[in-house]
Amino acid sequence: MEQKGWVSIWLGNMEEDSLDEYVAITYDREGVAAPAPFFIDFHLDMHEIDEDFIEREAYKNTSSELLTLLAGCSYEEVLIPKIKESVELHKTYNASILLYNFKYQGEIHSANTFDFIAVTNYE
Repeated sequence: MEQKGWVSIWLGNMEEDSLDEYVAITYDREGVAAPAPFFIDFHLDMHEIDEDFIEREAYKNTSSELLTLLAGCSYEEVLIPKIKESVELHKTYNASILLYNFKYQGEIHSANTFDFIAVTNYE
């Protein structure tokens, strides 16, 4: 659900071009938006998420280190220490999706090649 000051984080494995397609909201000729596959996989209401507050990144190499996977994200100096306290990764990833001002409370924790990792506040 939309909630200011919160960020929801997913990690997965996907090439950059595929990641862009997986997260991109598309529009038909009439300008009607169609949800991205990511939104469908995790049952997200695209009307609750502002496209300007979506960050995604694909890396050449995989890692199981949060510091590596979230390096350069907005609010990294706040997010990484908070998440490291409560999250331990048990596999490697090469891609991240962060939804800002959104507090994911869904029941789907894994879909396609992505896993829901955490939700935390960043303010």
